[in-house]
Amino acid sequence: MFAVLLVLVSGATIQVEAPAFARPWDKAPAQFDITEFGPGVMARVLDASTGQELPAKVQQQFDKRYVYWIRTDDGSRPAPYTIETEAAPAAMPVFVGAGDMLAYGRYGVTADLGVGLWATAMPIDWDDDGDWDLLYSCQDKPQGGVYLYIQEAKNVFRQVKRLADGVWYCALADMNGDGEEDLLGGEQWWESVRDPAGWTRHDGPFKKPEGRIRAFLSRQVDWDGDGLLDLIRAAGDWEEYGWDRAFDETGNWTRGPLHGYLWFHRNTGTNASPVYAEGVRLEADDTPIDVYGNPCPSIADWDNDGDLDLLCGEFRDEFTYFENVGTRTNPRLGPPQPAMTRDGRLTIDLCMMNPLPCDWNGDGRVDLVVGQEDGRVSVIINLGVTRGAPLFAGEFFLKEIDPPVKSGGLVTPWLDTVTGELYCGNTAGYIELFRVRDGAYLEGQYLREARVPFRIEAGYNLSIQGPAEEKWGYTVPCLGDLNGDGQNEIVYNSIVGRIERLHLQRVGLVTREPLRVAWPGDPPYPAWNWWKPEPDHLVVQWRTRPNVLDYDADGRQDLIAVDHEGYLAFYRNAGDVLEPGKRVFLDEKGEPLRLNDGEGGKSGRAKFHLADWDGDGDLDLIRNTKNTGWFENTGENRYTWRGDFPVRVLAGHTTAPQVVDWNADGTMDLIVGAEDGHIYCYHRAALDEPGKLDAVKE
Repeated sequence: MFAVLLVLVSGATIQVEAPAFARPWDKAPAQFDITEFGPGVMARVLDASTGQELPAKVQQQFDKRYVYWIRTDDGSRPAPYTIETEAAPAAMPVFVGAGDMLAYGRYGVTADLGVGLWATAMPIDWDDDGDWDLLYSCQDKPQGGVYLYIQEAKNVFRQVKRLADGVWYCALADMNGDGEEDLLGGEQWWESVRDPAGWTRHDGPFKKPEGRIRAFLSRQVDWDGDGLLDLIRAAGDWEEYGWDRAFDETGNWTRGPLHGYLWFHRNTGTNASPVYAEGVRLEADDTPIDVYGNPCPSIADWDNDGDLDLLCGEFRDEFTYFENVGTRTNPRLGPPQPAMTRDGRLTIDLCMMNPLPCDWNGDGRVDLVVGQEDGRVSVIINLGVTRGAPLFAGEFFLKEIDPPVKSGGLVTPWLDTVTGELYCGNTAGYIELFRVRDGAYLEGQYLREARVPFRIEAGYNLSIQGPAEEKWGYTVPCLGDLNGDGQNEIVYNSIVGRIERLHLQRVGLVTREPLRVAWPGDPPYPAWNWWKPEPDHLVVQWRTRPNVLDYDADGRQDLIAVDHEGYLAFYRNAGDVLEPGKRVFLDEKGEPLRLNDGEGGKSGRAKFHLADWDGDGDLDLIRNTKNTGWFENTGENRYTWRGDFPVRVLAGHTTAPQVVDWNADGTMDLIVGAEDGHIYCYHRAALDEPGKLDAVKE
């Protein structure tokens, strides 16, 4: 059916009219919904009056598929366009600005596969051509859903369709014994995922256990070899861990760890009408299994001896192997062993994994397909049995053809408005550089310190939310020239809350240095930090983005940052050091402007940009909200909240806006980094006149 759909839409031609805006715009954006023409459809856009082909791009937006283009007129009157489907346009614009995702600006890009956060990638030969395709599920905002990816070359895929809303920690199964693939989540399952008429949802046999449970999931497998498909149920238990602010004064965590448990539910009915017995805790070496949260079991014959073994992931990045030392019909798991590579323990780059077993390379050994926190998907090849256990290769990441620009999760972009280069921080603690060549972006590269990628990681005790967050970094960069040498530095905050800068030695290579402040006494820091900063360091609330600009017009660029108590503060550049922060920014009542009054893990997180948004010659404040909103500078340094912009919700956790006049027309536009790792583009017309973006059929 999939191939037939592609044939049916081939060669369609549509005449549309873009409406008139209330005022003229430079490079006015337009969009048209082409969802009805089927999955995977590409398009070219022509000016119907002249026949000129326009730079255009097609992107999936949640459950809709749009073609975006830049109008050839100023938008002050209606304009006709011709859209031809199933033909790739000549050029993909870097910006359009109708709320679309930032593109690379060229075709043929191959980058890491990924939609959003918390990926599950389920191998399936969807098109029956003998290789693995993927059903990809994620649960982030705004792109969360189940997507179909078709493998077009070895380990290289193309996204062709959104099938359904996203499902947590899911896997393929056959819940009603009809031989068709179903999708099994934690508390529900969906019948016949290949059915083009839509999925039918059913309640699962079990509800999530009581308490602070995360990562609740089920896996279908004939665990006891009787020909009936049983269920293995798993859950991560956070009750003992709690959440934040549990370090003592020496940095030791005073609550318990995360726990991860598994239960076996024997099928006492039939595969067509299963009846599941009460759960029995899975044990290893006669001890109940307990891994560090998120147990995500992968059940297969890992050592090729004819019975089923268990490989468990966890909340962080390691795997534990449990050999079946019993039989196929009477399984008994031996003691836990770390899964190994030739170089040591098997780990993944990030965390919050969802691995699934699959013979990826067809060599008869079971491998791992691993969805990760930032939405990427890696494959870990099983090299065979060594010393009674499977030995694994290091992970490699699957690729995607012509994706939009994506940098991890909770991307915090900063565009160099002179060079066009893009610097992106993300949850993993990297800063990724997207260079520009011939007006288009190259694939991203991590900045490097000497021979290793620059990366901030919280480790055991530098996240206020505890040791479970040791793999996070939350880098939030901006550009500026604090030392006045005429070269930009990268000034950034992170999960730690310590503002530092990176000096660019050459392309992609950096050296790190803390910012220094001439404190008159002990430096301030958030009250919930267990650790104290060095005497001249600047430690503020975590995950906030600083700004660098010449605020006092003295010829030196200064620092503006959210301080240790959540107030916006001005740190004057005194040459070799910064002066202590002053709370010179006021709200409409004349009180110091506070961007966050939360404590602990709820503190900080503010991503702002000071810029003249309304064109009246002073600095307004654009900040993260459910998408983006703004404070107007109404005089005497008072800031009055004017509300959110009239655009779609992008934030599950936070967004990261930057004001950019990308078409150099003197009117400020906007880019917004979102939770899903994509960067959303807004021409000013899309914010001032959002109802005028949609072209309609003539």
